Amino acid sequence: MNFSFQNFKHKKNTFYIGLLLIGLALFSCSSDDDTETPPPILEVNDCELYEPTPASGSINATWEMANERDVYANFITIPSDPGGGYVTVTLSQSATGLIPALFVDNDFDAGGTIIGGSAAQTNNVSNRVASFSVHPGASYSVEVYPFFNAADYPVDYTLEWEFFGRIDCFEQNDTQGQAKKILFDETIEAYAIAGFTDYFIASGDDKTYDWYKVELDEPSAIEVEVLDMPNDMRISMRLINTAGTLAGYDFDWLGAETSLNRGRLSKITSTSILNPGTYYIELHADFVESRKSNSDLDPIPEHFNTTYKIKAKKQQ
Repeated sequence: MNFSFQNFKHKKNTFYIGLLLIGLALFSCSSDDDTETPPPILEVNDCELYEPTPASGSINATWEMANERDVYANFITIPSDPGGGYVTVTLSQSATGLIPALFVDNDFDAGGTIIGGSAAQTNNVSNRVASFSVHPGASYSVEVYPFFNAADYPVDYTLEWEFFGRIDCFEQNDTQGQAKKILFDETIEAYAIAGFTDYFIASGDDKTYDWYKVELDEPSAIEVEVLDMPNDMRISMRLINTAGTLAGYDFDWLGAETSLNRGRLSKITSTSILNPGTYYIELHADFVESRKSNSDLDPIPEHFNTTYKIKAKKQQ
């Protein structure tokens, strides 16, 4: 056998170089084929979560004489939490025979009051307690005085208030321009609390509406159903297209008839297949029994502590 070390070394080097070239080629192919696919874009609604802001206040004061009226301007100041909430005000004293009176308004000079009256014929005639819905960032003034006078003066009293914030992550959405995006097939939960900015709240006030919008990506009918709600109001809905005009829809009550249809569930369904685009859901809370508890004889309105729930669906 004719063996040459130089030839063997040359062939060995050629073999290693060949393996190196093959490895580089495989690595190149692998890099091209294994390019990562970007994750799908996750569609989300317009819910903006926040922590409720605690707020309260108190003052200890004295009526020095009979019929003395004390006014505390802007005594109650509400945090700017978008969902608002309600306030409970308590006026307490312990003088025998004295029955206190309490008045609350955002502007006493405008006429009318949000809360008014004395503790006479209530469960506790020595104290006066009331609750009412409040608007984010609003301030309210308080007036207190002896409605029935005590036998002797001075008389000490305590005036207190506490804010109960209600988290509604879709507020502010009182107008079409403020409509918040929701997704199909998800349950939306929110409060229908309209806070006082005057001594009354008109049934057609913007604050009594909640607006939502859905993005339709394919031809489809749209159905929106009220799944749950407080029993002290009626909820009505309308479906509106991008141009701001009504889209044709059918309205159906669900469940047994109630007085003024308060607490009665319902749904709306478009009467035709709609083209892709943005569609608005106008939700109106009306026929509300009360937006306040004027004394301890009145219950706290149910909608202060109970949400409504709706769901939008595509219907082929």
